[in-house]
Amino acid sequence: MKEQTASATRRLESYVGELDRLSSLTMAAGKDYNDELTFILNHAEVSLDLLGPEHPASDGIVELTHAAMRCAATTRSLLLLTQRARESVRYAKVEADHANPGD
Repeated sequence: MKEQTASATRRLESYVGELDRLSSLTMAAGKDYNDELTFILNHAEVSLDLLGPEHPASDGIVELTHAAMRCAATTRSLLLLTQRARESVRYAKVEADHANPGD
């Protein structure tokens, strides 16, 4: 029984390590993506200010801004999901480590 528990703990630790590395990569990519979206939004805002609302390109820039904002909202959701998954796995690991305190 102890061997099965030890084996399950090793598998869980391996899974936790792999998920932790993957989630770290996801978090870094998400933050970089968000930085790029901020860059796009800032330049779109400056362009709208320079062109004015009557310029033919203004409607397109407004649509670009809305699309970038939707992408930013999706990115935030994915980053929150990744963070919750990391917390859940850490909690599961703690629970597994303390599952058999009498052994």
